[in-house]
Amino acid sequence: MNTRYAFLLSLLLILSCRKDDKDMIDGPDLNDLFGPFTVIQPVTPDRSVVNFAADGPVGFNGELSKNTDWEIKLVGASTGARRSITGFDRVISAENGTWNGGAASFPAFGLEQVYMEVHFPNEPGAPIIRDTLTITGLKNDEGILITGFENGTGPRWSFFNQTTVTGGIVCGNGQAAKGNCYYSWNGTVGWDWAIGSVMVKPDSGTFNLPASASNLYFNMAFKAIQNVGPTNSFMLFWFDEDDDGDGVFEENTEDRYTHEHWSTGTDWDLISLKYADLQFDEDGNPVTVNGNGLPEPAKLVSINVFFLANPGNGNARAYADHLIFTLDQPYTP
Repeated sequence: MNTRYAFLLSLLLILSCRKDDKDMIDGPDLNDLFGPFTVIQPVTPDRSVVNFAADGPVGFNGELSKNTDWEIKLVGASTGARRSITGFDRVISAENGTWNGGAASFPAFGLEQVYMEVHFPNEPGAPIIRDTLTITGLKNDEGILITGFENGTGPRWSFFNQTTVTGGIVCGNGQAAKGNCYYSWNGTVGWDWAIGSVMVKPDSGTFNLPASASNLYFNMAFKAIQNVGPTNSFMLFWFDEDDDGDGVFEENTEDRYTHEHWSTGTDWDLISLKYADLQFDEDGNPVTVNGNGLPEPAKLVSINVFFLANPGNGNARAYADHLIFTLDQPYTP
């Protein structure tokens, strides 16, 4: 081989190796650091009419000119329910952008139109992409629903309201945490903290809960409207267990576990507590009960939900909704 051809061959090999080195360079693409931002394909849902129960989650699809922060904001037109989905990607797809129909907190989404906005917070002057979806079927709840107050009261429920208090199920005014109905207390009680209560019982026997308390959570939506604050109003729960299995709770010989949840503001609160933790007070000490002292959800025969408020603060008003037990983790609306 002559010298000229040997030189050309060596040059080609060097250039080829340099190309391979470029392909193997670690670190961010220069376009992601310094390139202009554009929306190559607008972010859109994979369908505009959504039945979560039948069809599962919605996926979002879009393409950007570079990796950047993005946020898909979803707001229910009727309920005001909210959910955000975020990421840092160039391509948005079902792998990194899906929605199962849930909300970030109460209220939950209903059968309604949902407004969608896509924002790019780190891209000055970036467009806001807008779209709408229509929900025709809600996501399936994972858990054991005790009541959402949608079907009225049970035959074994019992109620207490002070003479100056209106307490009962309200439906159809768009104020529910989930669905169309909730339980409401409203009145002025100047002589006592007790406003009212509703005791929820199964139609017969127990609630058919699992035996283990260690991974079982009780959940409920609570909204204080008037007489609000951590020293002003709270929910008190009684969890009554039939230890001897005779079908009747005896306060003097069986376990009644209690829990307090003080109001924090006028938005819906999600109350979630692990059933096993009912055996301890707020300092971690065992509570005193009259039965065997073991939280046993399979023996639960009634849940009493009380609303109490400071009698010196005038009118008290609050809502309760969606009592549900979940396994392994708290409920997500």
